[in-house]
Amino acid sequence: MSAQRITAAVVIGFTERLESDSARFYEGLAERFPEQRRVFEGYVKEAKSNSTNILRTYQETVTDALETNYSFEGMALPDYEPLVALAPDATLSQAAAQAVQLEELAVAFYQDVAERSKSLLATIPGAFKRVARKRGARVATLQKMA
Repeated sequence: MSAQRITAAVVIGFTERLESDSARFYEGLAERFPEQRRVFEGYVKEAKSNSTNILRTYQETVTDALETNYSFEGMALPDYEPLVALAPDATLSQAAAQAVQLEELAVAFYQDVAERSKSLLATIPGAFKRVARKRGARVATLQKMA
């Protein structure tokens, strides 16, 4: 996959899927663990906002010329595919540990994209860095549940 030309559009599509999968994962946790519903529902709301903000930044700053001449050389998106299926008998501790892994993987993805896109307009890496910070802040909360 690393030899594949990964354009900004491909990265944006992956971002939308990552945030959508994350939202579904946290919706399931909110239903399953009502004592933590408020936390998990907040993550669902953030996932939807993250996706919207990244897409808006992309649409506002990436031109056809940039899109056709820029790629995320050497990036392998499968390295960032999260495990969002929760075992039916998972405890809150197990679910939180899986959520920590999801967040750490998402943060790594967003930081990688930000680093690889730093030669573009500052708004693009900035948007990815903001999402990385937001998602990274979740880890401490989730670790307390684990």
